[in-house]
Amino acid sequence: MSAVTAAEPVAFSPTVHLRQTPGHRRPDASYVLAAPVWCYGVSADPSPGLLPRVLEFVAKRGLVPLVVHASRCIERDVEGVADTLSVDMQVEGLEPEAASHVGECLRQIVGVRHVAMSRR
Repeated sequence: MSAVTAAEPVAFSPTVHLRQTPGHRRPDASYVLAAPVWCYGVSADPSPGLLPRVLEFVAKRGLVPLVVHASRCIERDVEGVADTLSVDMQVEGLEPEAASHVGECLRQIVGVRHVAMSRR
């Protein structure tokens, strides 16, 4: 077994292997099909701390989003051109009241311009 030195390139593998922890059981198919998925679309000022603040409201409920996509883009509206961070997130496992509360919390983050929320 050789140690990796600064001169050796380190290969990155995009494959992620998930282990099932003891006591953790995968939900059966009927649960997965019946569980609502909440979709959030956040439009905000691009700042380095915004993405962790968005994820915080899901993580503190012990959940991991199904999908998170963030991109920096240019938005044009009647007020002109704005540099924007767009975050799309899908979360499973929230009750309707909790999902609504997460949406309200996202709207309170400094720099957030708009939050859209839907259920699928």
